[in-house]
Amino acid sequence: MGKILLATDGSDPARDAARHAIQLAKGMDMGLVVLRVVDIERYTYDWEAVREDVTRELEAHARRILDEVAQMAADAGVEADTQIRHGDASREIIRFAHDDPEVVLVVMGSSGRRRLGRQLIGSTAERVVRQVGRDLPCAVTITPSKSTNPESRIEL
Repeated sequence: MGKILLATDGSDPARDAARHAIQLAKGMDMGLVVLRVVDIERYTYDWEAVREDVTRELEAHARRILDEVAQMAADAGVEADTQIRHGDASREIIRFAHDDPEVVLVVMGSSGRRRLGRQLIGSTAERVVRQVGRDLPCAVTITPSKSTNPESRIEL
């Protein structure tokens, strides 16, 4: 049995990816790991005075995102393990998939919270995809975003 790693940031495209990953996990009788990466440095820089408060808020937000996806999975009859990691999102997604030999597929939305203009694929997703076959030993599925191409939206 393998695992699907769902990387999420709580955005609408990430929710679409979650529905897809849950359907795959259920249909293929696979495990599901839901990962939210919190990049504290991006928000605090060198401001040590706010670091603790920002960390607490970002982790609470991450927990809410993970709980929402875990509930979606439970409603579909799929058990989801949730994980929070710290650092750069693409690096941590790649590291997680690389370090867990049971991960056979990474699922992500095509764009996330930092979407720029009408890009077809977000920067985090692009960096992850570029590592397939290098540091990333498994497949990656990028689900389409409703805002990018409404006709290609996955309906589950």
